[in-house]
This record gives sequence, structure tokens and C-alpha cells, in this order.
Amino acid sequence: MKKKVKQIVTVLGAGNMGTAVAQVLADNGHEVRIWNWEGDSLPLKQIEKFRENKKYLKGVKLSKNIVPKYVIHEALEDAHVVFLVIPSGALEHTISFAARSIAHDAVIVDVSKGVEPQNLRLIPHIIMKHVRPKLRKNVATISGPAVAGQMVKKQFTAMNIASKNRRAITRVRDVMENDYVRLVPTADVIGVEVGGSFKNVYSIAIGMCDGLGYGLNTKAALLTYALREISDLIYAMGGKRQTAYHLAGIGDLIGTSLCSDSRNRTFGEFLGKGYTASQSLKKITQTVEGVDAARCLVRLVRKYHIHAPFAHVVYHCVTSKHDPRRAFKDFLQNLD
Repeated sequence: MKKKVKQIVTVLGAGNMGTAVAQVLADNGHEVRIWNWEGDSLPLKQIEKFRENKKYLKGVKLSKNIVPKYVIHEALEDAHVVFLVIPSGALEHTISFAARSIAHDAVIVDVSKGVEPQNLRLIPHIIMKHVRPKLRKNVATISGPAVAGQMVKKQFTAMNIASKNRRAITRVRDVMENDYVRLVPTADVIGVEVGGSFKNVYSIAIGMCDGLGYGLNTKAALLTYALREISDLIYAMGGKRQTAYHLAGIGDLIGTSLCSDSRNRTFGEFLGKGYTASQSLKKITQTVEGVDAARCLVRLVRKYHIHAPFAHVVYHCVTSKHDPRRAFKDFLQNLD
């Protein structure tokens, strides 16, 4: 791996993945500024004092190259690459007031992934709406099987990076790739975003299998149906079916569904044990992206007239005020 040219890189979002991305970038020798929303400054204070994000990524000693910033325009000043690792529901608000502080030639990387609930817009399209016109071509998205705790331990991680702009892809790879992180390019932004957004929904169902005591036979069958529905949706929205069978599709789906630390899988496990969705969310205490994503997924499959019974049953399980296990078992008995 060739030696990196030191750059200023900003990570907006100091959760577990934001902190992990910052650590990778810092490990490559860059000056990494990390910011978190003003209502949750504890991770920044912990990084500053202990070189550890005890709240979201406990037990990981962080690089001295990571510099916490409490004011967003200070975090963004002169940054060459900006990584957005913010819950998708808060991203538009953040980018709307951050946009004016992003350097004129910076590359903006969506790591959050998701769909805006009101108009069903993908995150890159939301970013493009708010940044100045010259920056719209510099938006990229990253998605794939990347568990934060494993990435910071330098376990090999491969993800897709998508953009219509090859130069933007090259610049992101220059700052992030190393011996243990690999970014595989594609121009299919839609496919990468859809796969990355909705794997969380189907991961909830795999968690339900754990709660119900079902084994790998059941999970393997359900992952097959999930992949088919994701592939159909990608194609209907204008993406490429084969993206569903790459890192941002099946890779991320398997990684999230089978990871014991996955919040979406864990949430599903509580559902499988008979807890309601509201009770399960209280037990998780952090954002479970798959809950809002399930609502968006069902709206999209209706919009594009896709046959997606698996998506509908997960939606029922996360929105029902009653024991969700009956609907899940009925679905298994009627697979076709």
C-alpha cells in the first residue's frame, strides 16, 4: 500500500460507525476532525479526555490524529473529504446547515444510507439538494458488510463505493483504503443505497429467528427471499440487479443479519421472544434504522408494484402493538 498524503478529513457523527471510520482514516495518517450533534457531546468529551468513545465504541484506544470538534463549521473548515455518518432521519437537518461550511472542492461521502420518509428520496439526492451546485458531482456513497468493532481491530473489510464521478471515488479511496479496508467501485448509486438501506429491515426478521429458536436452515431460506425483493426493488428504481449480489447487497445483508452486535438483529430477537416493537426499542436504547426503513420499504414496493410479501410481514411485525410472532410464523408456513 503506497504512503498516504496527509489530508484534512471530517467525520460528522460520533456513534460506533462514525468513530470506526475516523479511526481508519487516522490510522492512515490523516488529520481527522470528528463532530457529533450538539445534544450529544459526551462521545467528543470522552475521546478528548480518554482517547476512547466509551459511549459507543468502548474498549478501543483511538488515534491522537482524531480531533473532536464541538462546532460544525470548525470541523468542516478546509476539509478535503467529509464523511456523513449520521442517523438517516437527522441527516437532512444536519446537511442543510452544514452545507455552507463545506469546502468548494470537497468530496462528500454518505455512510448513513437511508430513505427520506416524506418524499422517499435517497440520501445522496438529499445531500445534492442542499450543497452548492459545484459540489453535487462530488457526492459518493459507501456500503457493505462493515461491523465497526471489527474494522477498528483491523480485520479485513470490503465495501462498495458508488458515484457517477470517478475522480470522487479515487479521492475517497486515497484517504480510506489501506491493508485492511478495501473499497470496490461502482457507478450504481441507486443499487448501493437501496441495498444498504433495506438490509436493516430483513435483518430484523433474522433476529426474530434467533428469538424464536430457529436455526440456519430458516435464516438461509429467508435471506434468499430478502435478496430477491431487494434485487427487484433496485431494478424497479433504475439500478442494476447485479448490485444486489455484491458487497452492498448480499454482503451487507449477511453481515448485518448474522452479526450478534447488530441493533436491527437484536431488535428482531426481542420481537421473536414476544416483546412488542415499543418494548424492544426501549431495550435497545439506540437508533434501530430498520424500523423507519420498513415503513419506507413498504411504501416503495407499493409505488413500484413489486411483489414483496417478506417486506410486508416485517413491516407488520415492527408496527403492530401486539405479539408479532403469529404473523411471522404464518409467513413461514406460506412461503412461495
